[in-house]
Amino acid sequence: MGKWKGIPHEEMPRCGAKTRSGGKCGHYSMPNGRCRYHGGKSTGAKNPRVKHGYYTKESIYFRKLVDQIVGESAELLVDIDELS
Repeated sequence: MGKWKGIPHEEMPRCGAKTRSGGKCGHYSMPNGRCRYHGGKSTGAKNPRVKHGYYTKESIYFRKLVDQIVGESAELLVDIDELS
């Protein structure tokens, strides 16, 4: 399926970004001069570490809390085994 290049579309500016084959991208450009694939809005967070939330202060706090609870329960199990 080819791109339709008839009126009024033939007068619309094209992206012009370089493709892998060396040609120019033929998509219609936005006001910034590039198409939505080569110069559109951002699709993700600026800081990739925060993307999944693993390194947020809240999740670090909860992981430390779980580690502490697991450690204390392991100590309690050892104490229970010594009493029996």
